[in-house]
Amino acid sequence: MNIVKNYASLVVGTFIIALSFTVLQSPNEIASGGLTGASLVLSSVFNGSPATVLWVTTIALLVICWYFLGGQVIVKSIVGSILLPSFVNLTSGLPSLTNDPLLASIYGGFGVGIGLVFVFQSGGNVGGFTLIAQILHKVKAVKPSTSILFMDGMVMVASGFIFSPEKALYALVGAFVTRKTMDIFQARKEKSEGSKVAYIISSTDYERSITKGVLHGIDIGLTKITGAGGYTDSERVIMMMVLDQAKAEDLRSTVQEIDPHAFIILCEASEVFGEGFTAPPAHQPTHSKKLTSPDPA
Repeated sequence: MNIVKNYASLVVGTFIIALSFTVLQSPNEIASGGLTGASLVLSSVFNGSPATVLWVTTIALLVICWYFLGGQVIVKSIVGSILLPSFVNLTSGLPSLTNDPLLASIYGGFGVGIGLVFVFQSGGNVGGFTLIAQILHKVKAVKPSTSILFMDGMVMVASGFIFSPEKALYALVGAFVTRKTMDIFQARKEKSEGSKVAYIISSTDYERSITKGVLHGIDIGLTKITGAGGYTDSERVIMMMVLDQAKAEDLRSTVQEIDPHAFIILCEASEVFGEGFTAPPAHQPTHSKKLTSPDPA
């Protein structure tokens, strides 16, 4: 089921990217980086269609990457790499949504950003500059983020010479909107799916019941801390636990059912080390585990 969901997300994402390119960016000569932007510049130089140039460069890149990186890396990229030019070719006959380059750069950048969010959530990519970055990293040890940033910059500079300096500035706006869109959606995803730290402050009378409900009913580990009420000076039990967002509502309802007067405090957890969470990177000790989260084409 997850495989179907991932491929569906990849298809939807690449279609949104292609549609944003063909009805917004391409008609207004907005080359905001990536292989699609490079194809727009090259198609103007060689008097071809962006879809044809994109097909040629995609196939050439896959062949080159097969030589340098091997078949396993290509398999992960080949679906997205083929889908993107296919959808660009499919939507190439659609009319432009606007002749205003500013609107095209903003909404085109937004559309590409949304498409990339779907693509990356699927665990895939759309090839392009990502593959070139992988080759440079293997051959010259260049950081992928550095090489992608450099290539995107070169595309925008080239668009300034081929089209006009003004179009290059619009392309920069589009690239900025794309990046901000991805950052916003990524932040929302991390907030909704990230771990929480929960503190439950209750009377010792309910300690056993709450402990049983949390440990066995919701399947969450907890740590108990003794404390006292500041006003009454009566003994209180404080339970601290780390849980997924999906279990937060179960925790709230379980505790309130047992002790309606209990305090429940939920905080965001940026990093969690310990048993039961995502495996650590190779450089970390094997007894530590780090909760982690998830580059345009």
